Amino acid sequence: MPVESDDDLLIFLNPDEFGVEAVYVSRDPTVEPKPIPGHFDDEGSNWNPSRWNGTEYQMQMGASITSSGPTFLCRTSDLLKGGRKGEKLTIKDRSGVEQEYRIEDKRPDGTGLSLLLLMAND
Repeated sequence: MPVESDDDLLIFLNPDEFGVEAVYVSRDPTVEPKPIPGHFDDEGSNWNPSRWNGTEYQMQMGASITSSGPTFLCRTSDLLKGGRKGEKLTIKDRSGVEQEYRIEDKRPDGTGLSLLLLMAND
C-alpha cells in the first residue's frame, strides 16, 4: 500500500515544475479526453518493427525487437482501468511540439504510479 495519496503524487508530476501535461484518450468512446500530468521521457527510439516486413522467413518466425523508447510516468488513477494498450496520449514537449503516442504496455509500480511504454503514432 502506497504511503502517498493521489494528491501527494501530484507534487512530483507538476507540469509547472518537473512534469508535462498530456491529453489522455481512452479506447472507450463514452469517456472524454482529459489532461493528465506526468513525466515524459523520449530516448529517441520510435522505430516500429511491425512497419518493416523483413524477409518471408522473419515474418513467419514472428521476429520482434524490444528496446527502450518513449515513456510516460503518471498516476494510475488518472487512467481508465489503469491504462490499456491502444489508448492514446498527445504530449507537448518543452519546446512546444505536440506528438501523438499510443500506449503499447504499462508497468504499474505498486505505489500509485504507472510507467506507460509508448509508440509514436505517426
